[in-house]
Amino acid sequence: VYNTKEWNDYEGYQPNLLDDQWIEGADDDWIYEKGARFGDDLYFEDDVFGFDFDPDQDYDAASDPGANTGDETRMRKMESTGLDVVFIGDSITEQRQGTAHGEHVDDYVSIKEVFDKTFSKDKGGEFDGIAMGIAGDTAPNLLWRLMNGENPFGLEPKVWWIHVGINDLSMKGCSEEVTLLGILRVVEEIQNTHPDAKIVINSILPVRRNEEGLLEHIGKHHEDQSLRKKELNMLDSKMSPKRMHVDLWPSIVSINEELSKFASKHKGIKFFNADEVFVEEREDAKYLKVDLMNDPVHPNLNGHKKWNNAVKKRLQEILKDDL
Repeated sequence: VYNTKEWNDYEGYQPNLLDDQWIEGADDDWIYEKGARFGDDLYFEDDVFGFDFDPDQDYDAASDPGANTGDETRMRKMESTGLDVVFIGDSITEQRQGTAHGEHVDDYVSIKEVFDKTFSKDKGGEFDGIAMGIAGDTAPNLLWRLMNGENPFGLEPKVWWIHVGINDLSMKGCSEEVTLLGILRVVEEIQNTHPDAKIVINSILPVRRNEEGLLEHIGKHHEDQSLRKKELNMLDSKMSPKRMHVDLWPSIVSINEELSKFASKHKGIKFFNADEVFVEEREDAKYLKVDLMNDPVHPNLNGHKKWNNAVKKRLQEILKDDL
């Protein structure tokens, strides 16, 4: 490096001197000593390694007992978790942990048990998986978690299963475009840190805004007046103010369509349409299956059972070469 033209042109450079000699002070203490540029953390006392380090000496990995090959590193990473799937998301994912905001919820105990029976080999499941969800999380919240401790070295599942977005739309009032970009940024973060990982984007689940679970009219009934007559608004106590009287279904459909298109164009990314579980189409309209819902947003035990079974089938397809 120091024989290049760029180095010779550096202001203050004096030829034929050792590196330390042309730096004022004749040593590197101005960089590494206590209180200096890089602080105390990178300060080393004299002879801390017990030998003189020669930067020009060839490194021999075979003679280094602490060295390992890339294959060995990857093997340790896989052995450290052995997980088939990691589910990440918001409160709907946290239900699978039996908690809400980190607190135990009695109504979610059975949901956790069903999840464990499906995604824990120790409890009879076909796959090993964990759920990492936090109630109220938006896509930016989830991204922050991944970048600040919840995507550690050694967490190497075969599949990352992402389910987030409804809080962006509802509680935060984000547009479809902002919500979509937030979800895709989470996908990008996982790809950056786990380039060989398989990623599944779960569709945003439908939200119930009337007692019948009506989502949209189809055919000859697709008229605004008919829709207004048939809809029954939920009681104030059952829905948050920002969700009140807001039909999120068109936004959800739009985002899910774009997520599906994105997945179809990118290797290693799949889209899972949960409408197959939670939505039914009748002669006059599409309806949310209200018998699968605990409230307007969260599935109940039966909903989680059916959803888990559908997820399990999809995982069998994705991981068929690994089984």
